[in-house]
Order: sequence, then C-alpha cells, then structure tokens
Amino acid sequence: MRRVLLSGMSALVLLTAAPAWTQPDPGLNIREVMLSVIAPMTNKLWAASDIRSDEQWLELEQAAMTVIAAGTVVAQGGPDGAYSEQAKNADWQEYTQQMMAAARQAVRAIQNHDEAALFTAGNEALYPPCENCHATYLPR
Repeated sequence: MRRVLLSGMSALVLLTAAPAWTQPDPGLNIREVMLSVIAPMTNKLWAASDIRSDEQWLELEQAAMTVIAAGTVVAQGGPDGAYSEQAKNADWQEYTQQMMAAARQAVRAIQNHDEAALFTAGNEALYPPCENCHATYLPR
C-alpha cells in the first residue's frame, strides 16, 4: 500500500470536491423534536431548584444547550422540512429566537451558579415564547 501525504491545501481541495453527503432518513419531525427534545429540557430548567452539586449544574447547562441546538432545527422548520412554510413566518422565527435567547440567559445563570437568575430566565424569558408559539401553532 502506498501512502500519500497531502498538504493542507490539497486535503482541502479533496474535501471540497467530495460528493455531498445526503441523509436518506430525515430523522425526527418537528413535533418529535418538540416533544422528545425541547419539552423535557425546558421542563428540567423550569423545575430546577435547590441545586447543590456541580453535576446538577452541568445537567442544567446541557439542558439549556440542548434547547439552543434544537432551536436551530426548529428555526429551519424542522429536520424533515415539514414546517418549512411555517418557518418562513416572522412570528415562528421570533418565538424561536426568544426561546434560544432565554436558553442562553439560562446558560449564563447556570455558569454563574445563580439559581435566582436561572429561575428568571426560565419563567420570565423562556416560558412566554413557548406558550405563545403553542397558542399559535398548536391550538388546543
């Protein structure tokens, strides 16, 4: 077997010339992302109290980061594109951006081990866009 060393530029050219990777199965739909990813993570943030260990803070930070990551998928209309038309709506984007901003606020509170700020981030910043979006897009 012959080994070939590539310079950084040559490797970059090979990588950019490679065919695009396609995902045959889109994975979770937007409802599944909301129910199985965002809802449990926001519930962790809302239920946080009497946090005593670094492990608890880390779990909360991971929950907030997961909300931010899932928010990116939601902003795009979901991984399967089923909500791509809704994602074009200004209010969909506004709710999603507010949710992600609130999760970032929660991350800052968590990193500072500030339980009062986490409560504020969850209840005053995160809860309203979630409820408003549900009222608009998931009427009861």
